[in-house]
Amino acid sequence: MCATPAWRRWSRLRGSRANMATLCYQDLVPVEWEPLRHPLDAGQRQRYQRDNVVLLQGVLLVDEQPIIEHDEELSALGQELQRIDHKLNLVLELLSQTLRSWRKLPDPVAVRITADAVQWEAAEGPPEDSAVLVKLYMNPAVPNPLVVWGTVCSRFVRDGSGWSEVRFEQLDTQVQELLEKVVFRQHRRQIAQRRTQKQAQP
Repeated sequence: MCATPAWRRWSRLRGSRANMATLCYQDLVPVEWEPLRHPLDAGQRQRYQRDNVVLLQGVLLVDEQPIIEHDEELSALGQELQRIDHKLNLVLELLSQTLRSWRKLPDPVAVRITADAVQWEAAEGPPEDSAVLVKLYMNPAVPNPLVVWGTVCSRFVRDGSGWSEVRFEQLDTQVQELLEKVVFRQHRRQIAQRRTQKQAQP
C-alpha cells in the first residue's frame, strides 16, 4: 500500500484554524487587487483555474530540491543532470527578468497564504465585505500571478500596519490541492532552515 504524502496528511487536518494559522505561505511578493463589481462568469472562472494550475505546477517545479544521487555508478549522470538543471534554472531566471522588465509590478508586501485565504499588508486595502479579485506573484522565476477571488472578511492592524484578508471562493479542487502542496513545502523548508541555523549556532 502506498504511503500517504505528508502534505495530504496535513490537508486532511486543515479545517482547524490553529493548523491554518501555523501552516501558511509567508513571503514578500507583489500583490494587485481590483474590486469585483460583477460575479465572474463560468468562462472567466475556468480560464483563471486553468492558468492557476499551470502557475502552481511551475512554482512547485522551480522550488523542487535536486535529488542527490549516492550510487557511484550513477554519480556522473547525477552530476550531468544537476548541470542541466542549473542551466535550465538560469535560462528561466533570465527569461523571467526580461518579462518583469516589460511589466511594472507593485512593490512586494508581506503576505500569508493558506489553501483557503490570503492576508496581505495593505495600508489602503479593499473595504470589508467587498468582493475582490487578487493577483499574487508568488515566485520571481514564474512571472505570471496566482489569481484568486473572494470576499474581504477582515481589515486589521498587525505590527502597526494595515492588513486585508480575503477568503477564497469557488477554487477548483486541483488548484486547492496544488496550493496546499506549495504551502506545505514552504512550511517544511522554513523548519529545515531554522534547524540549520540552530545547529550553526555555537
